[in-house]
Amino acid sequence: MSEYDIHVDTDGDGHWDAHTVEADGHGGYNVYVDHNHDGRADFVGHDTNGDGILESAEYDNNFDGSFEAHATDLTGDGWFDRMDTDRDGDGHWDAAQEDTNHDGQWDHAVADNDFDGKADTWQVDRNLDGHMDVEARDTDEDGQFNTVATDSNYDGRFDTVQFGDPETNPYLTA
Repeated sequence: MSEYDIHVDTDGDGHWDAHTVEADGHGGYNVYVDHNHDGRADFVGHDTNGDGILESAEYDNNFDGSFEAHATDLTGDGWFDRMDTDRDGDGHWDAAQEDTNHDGQWDHAVADNDFDGKADTWQVDRNLDGHMDVEARDTDEDGQFNTVATDSNYDGRFDTVQFGDPETNPYLTA
């Protein structure tokens, strides 16, 4: 029996989740949570040094037996600072989010929305209020943003759109 004790709330509902703990054989522990009670872990957290703080975790959010998200605590403060996600299940990450000010909210995001291996959408929360207020898209993937939408007064609505690529600007006439 291990003396190791940890509490996890993997679904964000404010309640500790029932979990099992297993020593990894190298001084760390793996934490398993089965949210849908099908006998397979939907969350696996890794405490590599046994200090009670998870350094990384895998998530199976759709309960299909495949982990489509990987979270990492880059600073060791107990908050996951980075999340990489495979949204289409092809084994390649196509979205990433970062929490740069360590408040538990994602404030930078990048995505490959057409799943071709190239990033085409970027989002930033400039004032760190939990709401993305800049979104840039490169829809034809030529290295130039086709559109950049901004919420300049931080009211939750995009109020400025810039067209950076002449081919996609609806207001230019040939």
